Amino acid sequence: MDVLLLSYLLLAAAPELKMGVSERAAVILANNLGMLIGASLFGRLSDVAGRRAVFMTTLLLYSLATGATAFVRSHLELAAVRFVAGLGLGGELPVVASYVSELSPPERRGRNVVLLESFWSLGALAAAAAYFLFPALSWRNAMLLLAATALYAAVIRCTLPEHKPQRRAALSIYAYFRRLAPTWYIWFALAFGYYGIFLWLPTILVRERGLTVLQSYEFMLVTTLAQLPGYFAAALLVERVGRRPVAAVFFAASALSALAFAYSQGPAQLYLAALVLNFFNLGAWGVVYAYTPELFPYHVRGAAAGSAGSVARLGMILGPMLYPAMDLSSLLVVTALWLSVPVAVYALPETRHRRAAEDTTSRSAHSPSGSPS
Repeated sequence: MDVLLLSYLLLAAAPELKMGVSERAAVILANNLGMLIGASLFGRLSDVAGRRAVFMTTLLLYSLATGATAFVRSHLELAAVRFVAGLGLGGELPVVASYVSELSPPERRGRNVVLLESFWSLGALAAAAAYFLFPALSWRNAMLLLAATALYAAVIRCTLPEHKPQRRAALSIYAYFRRLAPTWYIWFALAFGYYGIFLWLPTILVRERGLTVLQSYEFMLVTTLAQLPGYFAAALLVERVGRRPVAAVFFAASALSALAFAYSQGPAQLYLAALVLNFFNLGAWGVVYAYTPELFPYHVRGAAAGSAGSVARLGMILGPMLYPAMDLSSLLVVTALWLSVPVAVYALPETRHRRAAEDTTSRSAHSPSGSPS
């Protein structure tokens, strides 16, 4: 919700804070840099201090910064608080995925993490609803209301168990580079394509396909509904078929649907291509979030997942630059990038029903080569 809500916040706050395009871009960059740094920083800290402690810290950091947003008086102050909020939000995402994965039994681990990620779609719908709430509440009051998420930290502390890493000899995540490299590529390609397409989708619909602004909002709302079935299908298939084949199929289908969208003619083809794209691409997000923590042993899992999250934020920054430079040809670049992802997926081991990555990688990490099999 927060990632998508930022666009509405910038729109609502622009007149009062006197923000033009360059000022809004500076706020977005500060937010994304915060998420990039937060993912690596708090992912590593979670390996040392424990998942729950870091989860609570990142949630509080995000919530306090969100509340502070209600009191900003310039775009520079807004950029500063969004950087801090980005630190918390960016740090939370990889930590929570690792946490849920570790608390789940092997036969339901992948499904549980994919279902966790399905709440992204609910957040997207909540962000769309906020578009109508902002005028009624004012954007400052809306930010204060959103800061109440800090109260959930108390729930976490009282109801969720801590999961601390075992004390082991220090070992850099780069000892697992043979797994890190393809993992980073997958995350970068996923984020580059997703943000490169979806952040520009309303503009593409209006500029390239002749829809009105209202029609573009309706289009976005209807096609977003396909995301939840995509997550649910991925949640079912990752445990029955495996991580690698599901990821490969979902990425290939995402690529082909992006290609179909680029060449679609008429409303029916547009809607069909966008529905398929939402179904498979968001399902791919769920599979990648479930797969990544399983690839690394416990004592470096947070750091590895955090580094992947940081690479994704790099894709999040670079992807949206593509459409302004290439127009609809940008979709062809995304198609080619996503079609290459199955190669990276099959460079990694299958983890379905494995008890934990450390069962198969920790011993090999101490081999003379320093690289796990």
